[in-house]
Amino acid sequence: MTLIENNLTTYGLQIELTKSQNENFIRIQNHWYRFNNELKKHHLNQNGANWEKYGITYKMDETYFYLTSIPAFGSVFPEHFIQKTIPKGHYEVFTHQGDMSTIKTTIHDIYKTILPNSNFQIEPSSKAGFIHFEKYDFRFQWNKPTSIIDIYLPLNTNFE
Repeated sequence: MTLIENNLTTYGLQIELTKSQNENFIRIQNHWYRFNNELKKHHLNQNGANWEKYGITYKMDETYFYLTSIPAFGSVFPEHFIQKTIPKGHYEVFTHQGDMSTIKTTIHDIYKTILPNSNFQIEPSSKAGFIHFEKYDFRFQWNKPTSIIDIYLPLNTNFE
């Protein structure tokens, strides 16, 4: 369990997801390309070893969305960027290692194998504001087998 001590405000671009995991993989991959181009265009590139980007999966009504985002940290963002806050709290962190084509297997394993066989109490997305988020940092190396991404699921620590 990991504690995030402060709310983290992020800004980015969202894309609507489908019910097809394979189609979503392609959509999200293309969306990251578009987002990174927007960061360059608006001079919002993060330089140095301490860069962070987030992929936030959330649901509004019955529709799923994916938001590519970066922390606010005093930057001015274009009007078409969406603000989303990752709330402070306790999270279970799962690590995906490998190229991007296998991340859907990692996510499937988390939700279909690990969680059902664990004592984790996941916070409902209606309360957390999202389902899970991916954190990309200096360890991310696109399609290299050594690439690492952390996947955070909000924990309900108030259950009885």
